[in-house]
Amino acid sequence: MRNINFFTDIIFKFRLTVLLILDKRVAVYLKLIPLAALVYLVVPFDLVIGPIDDAALIMGAMQLFISLCPQELVEEHSHVLQKRKESEKSNRIKILDGHAVDEEK
Repeated sequence: MRNINFFTDIIFKFRLTVLLILDKRVAVYLKLIPLAALVYLVVPFDLVIGPIDDAALIMGAMQLFISLCPQELVEEHSHVLQKRKESEKSNRIKILDGHAVDEEK
């Protein structure tokens, strides 16, 4: 169960980062943090050989970017993502033998 939460958290932070990058209220200089991480990812030079440093750098850059963004914007976009997740969860159904069955029952 821990691995699921870990990956869910990474996906949530990625989506939050994208929303914050697209938000015009976030300062341009802050948006350079995730951009610099992406540039590092595509540049063939690595500080440490292997994919671990790349993943750590991307996660660290996302965390730094989110922490430096205005807190009210982070909360606003987090709320939007949570509502979207709840909406997707409530709309999920299974088709079983030609009948729609609610997953949560």
